[in-house]
Amino acid sequence: MKKLLLAAAVTTLSLSAAQAAPTLYGKVNVSVDSYDDGKDDKVEVNSNASRLGVKGEEKLTEKLSAVYQAEWEIDVDGGDDVFKKRNIFAGLKWANLGTLKAGIMDTPFKDAANGYRDVFNDYAHADIKEMMYGEERVENVIGIETDPKLMGGLVFALQAQQGESTSSTVTYTDGARDSIGDGISTSLSYANKDLGLEGVISGNFKSIGDFAAVGISNAPADAIRVGASFDLGKIGAAGLFLGAMWQTAEVSDYLGTETYRNVEENAWLISATYKLGNTPWSFKAQYQEADTDWTTATVTGDTSAKQWGIGADYKLNSQTKLFASAVQREWDNKRTSAGAAAAIPNADENVYGLGMEIKF
Repeated sequence: MKKLLLAAAVTTLSLSAAQAAPTLYGKVNVSVDSYDDGKDDKVEVNSNASRLGVKGEEKLTEKLSAVYQAEWEIDVDGGDDVFKKRNIFAGLKWANLGTLKAGIMDTPFKDAANGYRDVFNDYAHADIKEMMYGEERVENVIGIETDPKLMGGLVFALQAQQGESTSSTVTYTDGARDSIGDGISTSLSYANKDLGLEGVISGNFKSIGDFAAVGISNAPADAIRVGASFDLGKIGAAGLFLGAMWQTAEVSDYLGTETYRNVEENAWLISATYKLGNTPWSFKAQYQEADTDWTTATVTGDTSAKQWGIGADYKLNSQTKLFASAVQREWDNKRTSAGAAAAIPNADENVYGLGMEIKF
């Protein structure tokens, strides 16, 4: 990986004047967290999805450009994986029409949680992926996204996933995932800055993902996610932003030999962010719930999780901030019949952190 980055740097330096130089970007987000899950009580240093990337756009004609991005998560707290793949793709962009890309990318379903909705995104032990389906970055995908100017602020995104018959994508399916569009993720979003409104509806169809409540990974699932955020400054509450999201998801298929015969999750969240006037301070709060019904050959169960969190940010400048957060999550597992099942027992999780983020 070090050789790859060095080669990329050398290539960048050798670009001719006629080519557009790529942009090097990233962020380092480090926190010291006190984490307690009922079994272990420990203090951790966490990287919180710190990242390093390069991206660019090369104009080919008056209306057509080539676009690219290569981004890695970097582990700055001493873990084994110093570099971990994030969004890496190449594509073509048509002015005022849209973009076609191929590679590794966040799904449109995942992107539907962006903005002022999931305000604890990337926080260690607090990200919604700890209890909700749909926070996936998928390999072997082809995606299109329309330009906001094409439909007056509406943006349509569609991503086709190719399973390529790998073992991690066939466990829960009723057939091999070996053709184009084995899984689909799509969304329709709208943003209007004058109204202070953002809204999105997204859907997954046999799109792989994780169900944290029952410990399932890479299961093709069908799901719907609806989200919205509001800038209440447009109606006189300056600095206040509200967000909300609701989703439902269920595993699509089973081979009949797996532990679980059915898994269905329903989840929602609400959040608020307040930027305190002309000061460096901003505050945020979020509450979310996820309820997962599941069955095995002998047991029917219901696993629910509730999480609430508060946080404060202090900006040192436009690129650097200090932050503090406190998040608590409760798990409640119920079974309606006797038998063995691999489910998370009743438990509480608490994480309290102090950290710093530097963007570049």
